[in-house]
Amino acid sequence: MAAEHEDTLLRLFNEQLISDSVVQFLRLLTSAHLQTHADDFCNFIEAPDLKVYCRQEVEVMAMECDHVDILALSQALDVGIHIASMEGDEQQLVHHIIPEGADPSVRLLYQMSHYNILYRQTQL
Repeated sequence: MAAEHEDTLLRLFNEQLISDSVVQFLRLLTSAHLQTHADDFCNFIEAPDLKVYCRQEVEVMAMECDHVDILALSQALDVGIHIASMEGDEQQLVHHIIPEGADPSVRLLYQMSHYNILYRQTQL
């Protein structure tokens, strides 16, 4: 039964309309969390105020997520996130755990302004 649900999710997430709707929902959830926890985040944004930041940077599709956005989403969903990315001139693999010290249940690969989901290889 679990494999059937996984196949359904994979199929749905690969449909552009569904995928975009999920991303938009997560952007709105992130915006709401940032604004309802403004005291925790307002010092970490580069905008006149948090509402402007959310309206221009978080809620708009195709905008890159900043660290503060990912932290807010992690808190809103109560999940740890592991991000692997290539950084620096020598393109070294760097790992970020958000929030720090969490046991991540979501793993992402950050490449060229885009996040891809990483799946753990299952034992056969």
